[in-house]
Amino acid sequence: MASRRDELNAYTFARKRMVGAFLQPAGGGSDEDAPRPIRAVVPSLVLGAVVLAGFGVWGMIKPSAPVGWDDGKNVIVGKDSTTRYVVLPGPDGGKVLHPVINMASAKLVLPADSKVVFVADSVLDNYKDHGPTIGIPYAPDKLPSAGDAGQAKKWSVCDRPGADDDHPNQGVFIAAGAEAQTLARKDRMLGGGQALYVQAPRANGADGPQYLVDPQGRKHQLGTAGMGEADMRALRLALFGTQSKPEHVTRQWLDTLAEGSPIVFPAVPGLTAAKSPSSVQLADPAERFVGRLVTSGDAYYVVGADRLYQVTAFAAQLIQMNPLTAVAYDHKPPTVATISPADNASYTRDYDSSGPLAKVPDWPAAKPGDAVNGGDATGARAVVCSTFEGMAAGGVQRSVWAGTDFPAPYTPGTATAHVSPGHGLFYRAMDSSAQASGSDFLITETGLRYAVPANNDGQAAGAGAGPSPDPSADPAQAGAAAAPPSTNEAQARLGYKDDQPVAVPKAWSDLVPAGPVLNTRTATQAQNS
Repeated sequence: MASRRDELNAYTFARKRMVGAFLQPAGGGSDEDAPRPIRAVVPSLVLGAVVLAGFGVWGMIKPSAPVGWDDGKNVIVGKDSTTRYVVLPGPDGGKVLHPVINMASAKLVLPADSKVVFVADSVLDNYKDHGPTIGIPYAPDKLPSAGDAGQAKKWSVCDRPGADDDHPNQGVFIAAGAEAQTLARKDRMLGGGQALYVQAPRANGADGPQYLVDPQGRKHQLGTAGMGEADMRALRLALFGTQSKPEHVTRQWLDTLAEGSPIVFPAVPGLTAAKSPSSVQLADPAERFVGRLVTSGDAYYVVGADRLYQVTAFAAQLIQMNPLTAVAYDHKPPTVATISPADNASYTRDYDSSGPLAKVPDWPAAKPGDAVNGGDATGARAVVCSTFEGMAAGGVQRSVWAGTDFPAPYTPGTATAHVSPGHGLFYRAMDSSAQASGSDFLITETGLRYAVPANNDGQAAGAGAGPSPDPSADPAQAGAAAAPPSTNEAQARLGYKDDQPVAVPKAWSDLVPAGPVLNTRTATQAQNS
């Protein structure tokens, strides 16, 4: 019979055979032949060390700058410092590395289609020839893309009530994307019979004139010189009711609007201070007097001495509220009567073609209502915007917007315009008297407009040297006598050679503060003192 020791030895032997089988031993079936973990770890450590050493060697031998980085065609940016540089020919024809204070200046001293390259700061620090820092102070450091700069934007100037009537708050917006969509909201743009009621600033101690602004962006002065105060009150009442008061706006805001015909009480032929009968035999004898107002359907007519004159709902409201019209109603509040079907069929009711009741082409047609805006900050839509929508065959296209706040975040008193982030505009400020000519500007996210001259005002490829080469020329030829540069040189160097400047009326352009002129001559000036 097996002893306890024999049983223990047998168990130990069986366990070793099982462990050896699980570890895939050699054919002997013993754990003595099982693989050892350390045998796999050591080769892995050796391989990892070789890989790390390879990366270290590559880091020492890889190039620190791209090939041709200093050929005078690139804006060079230090990898760590992000300082911008350009390489320009020196007085002896050699290459000189110049720090440059902003991207616009760097572009202006290089050929068109220049590229941006990144170079190790150690390479830049050890470059053989260094020149002074050059550039145009306060020129933009971020330029809009050529594709974006050539696309028209919504250009809007907005006023809202300030601390007092003489100091409205104003903001200028060059809007794209979501901000342009805000300015296009139908519930904010004027339409139909809507209008704004505004007043110009005081001048020479006198109140400025008051205006009705229609949805097409026309300003119509209320009344004319010499109109009595009683008539002016009646005119304001006819247009805006008893509760409205004018919102004070800036002269610059008014200058962006088209000039509309003044609004006055229409003169009814034959209407005098004495009640005058008409030869028009209407069915109701009470309506047979000059100046009486009648209607049929949605059409309005005024009784003349010998005919009915058709008028718009807008003109009918003015005639009804004219103090002189009360004479035809025995000095009672004028009303509008509905004529009978027989009267409607019996009388000619054409518009007056050339007389005092002739339609005023640019007057609103709909009956006026309360002004959309309020005269102070408590008004529901006291922020009023005049928006340039573009140029068309008929001239400047405008829209009018009224809201509770500016169409984009803006702090009043800021000395710049608001430009939608990521956008800009290359445009031509058009004088209304010369639609084919004007000055070119670039506006960027800085909110300033920078003149981009079309004349050949360039400076040499080397700082402080003679005339510059054509913007498309190879800098290798810069040291030689160059042909006169092409026109629109600055435009090409900035990257907009294929863009046609977007036409913008000068009145809107002048509202944007001006930055420095962008030209090559100024960009090459040394800034060291």
